[in-house]
Amino acid sequence: MKERPTDNCPICSSHEEKVTNQVLNFLQKKTFAKNTMIFDQQEDARGLYLVSKGSVKISKISPAGKEIVLQILGPGKTFGEGSILGQDKNADAATALEASEVFYIPKKDFQTILVESPLLYQSVVTSLVRWMDNLNTVIENINTPSAKDRVWMYICRLGEQQAKPLIKLDGKKHDVALMLGLRPETFSRALAELEEEGLIRMNHKQIQIIERAETN
Repeated sequence: MKERPTDNCPICSSHEEKVTNQVLNFLQKKTFAKNTMIFDQQEDARGLYLVSKGSVKISKISPAGKEIVLQILGPGKTFGEGSILGQDKNADAATALEASEVFYIPKKDFQTILVESPLLYQSVVTSLVRWMDNLNTVIENINTPSAKDRVWMYICRLGEQQAKPLIKLDGKKHDVALMLGLRPETFSRALAELEEEGLIRMNHKQIQIIERAETN
């Protein structure tokens, strides 16, 4: 059976076939070149997006004009859930970090499906809760003064999420560094320190966690 865009979507994949088919009927495929903005902060919130290929950066510009990277999303990840539940303006911006394919469903169409499927509504709320958990992580990173500790906490979270012997960063080093509130060179230096201490082992673009210990 041919894979469908919704098969890896945490919001849509676990629902009955009728609901999935309704979502598929409304989906619109969009492609974005590298570094293309998908939507900007404070633009009208138009609907739900599902990453199919590539990666998307969700970021926010602080009052001081500094970019804060909130999350880097790969295939199967969604964004824009707030629009489905009544958000009028985008609270953040979305940018394609590489050539990306994204499926989009206008909020009015998705809201029509929600009326007939309360379980789908629950899935959207669950996705927003995960987003709030991620924001808490971003705040935790900002409040952790040590660059090494920030990077170690990030790597441990990746290890739990990916559950593999070798884990991959969820974006390019430059973008991950921004997400952690660090300069790229500071991020690289923290990785080197963790490797020197025997906590991780670098393997090209992959990282092996050697010991889940507390850093000082």
